[in-house]
Order: sequence, then C-alpha cells, then structure tokens
Amino acid sequence: MKSLLLFLLIAAVATFTAPAGAAGCDSLAGLRWLLGDWIAEGDRTTFQESWIERGPQTFEGSGIERGKTDGVLKSGESLRLVEMSGGVFYLSKVTHNELPVAFRLTGCDEGRFVFENAVHDFPKRLEYRREGEERLVVRVSDGAEKGFTLEFRRAHSLREY
Repeated sequence: MKSLLLFLLIAAVATFTAPAGAAGCDSLAGLRWLLGDWIAEGDRTTFQESWIERGPQTFEGSGIERGKTDGVLKSGESLRLVEMSGGVFYLSKVTHNELPVAFRLTGCDEGRFVFENAVHDFPKRLEYRREGEERLVVRVSDGAEKGFTLEFRRAHSLREY
C-alpha cells in the first residue's frame, strides 16, 4: 500500500510539473531541420528567416521583412533557440522592445514545435510546423484566434532575393 501511494504521488508531481506535450522537448535535436534559409512571399513584402548552429545548445537566427517592389527593410529581429534550464527557449529581439522576449518550448511532436509566453502582449504563441523537406509553416498568434501565418519555402541561395 505504501509503495502504491508513493507511485501515485510521483505520478501526480510529474503530471503537474511538466508542460503539456513537452515529453522529448528538452533539446534542439528535433529542430535541426530548421537550420538554413527560408523565404515567404506576402502580397507586398517578402519574409526571410535564417538559422545557423552556434554550438550544441544554441541556434542563432534572423528574421527580416522587405518590400517586394523596392527591397526596403520593413522590420527585422534577432532570434535564438537555446537549450537551458532543462528546456528549450525561443528568444526574439525586435527593435521596439528593449529586451529579448523568451518563449518556452511547450509542445513538440514530429515536425511541429510550439513555443509559448502567456504573459507577453503579442504574440503569446509561435508554432513551427515542418511540411516535407522544403516547406515550413509558422503560425504567430495570441494563442486563440488573433494572428497570422507565414508559409516559407527553403531557399537554397539567398542571393536569389
């Protein structure tokens, strides 16, 4: 009886301390496919996201938006994916925020990764979904209905853009 109670207590603690769906979400290994360059075409702008490996626990990235007709930079952000404190974090530094914003990896399965920060104004949720070798879909949202989706394709050479 005592061992049954101990087992139930351990199971309850594990259930309430681990983020939902986070099993196996504690390393960058599942995100290696993201490395490289990605391009998304909007109506008036082109979005580019690029990722490189800086070390076994850090991927560094950048995201930029340029006007399609004039090539003028509309916005940019510095990005990092970092393994630390027993989890994976997505860090985004944009010009209008003094400090980077951190999103914790809260869910992952084959080719789908969800990063969340419930206390950030917008976005609160970033979902990266791999669709084959050449396609990436990113959903940026408030965790509910407000948001937008970018459909990227792998860019084999950014000099094309």
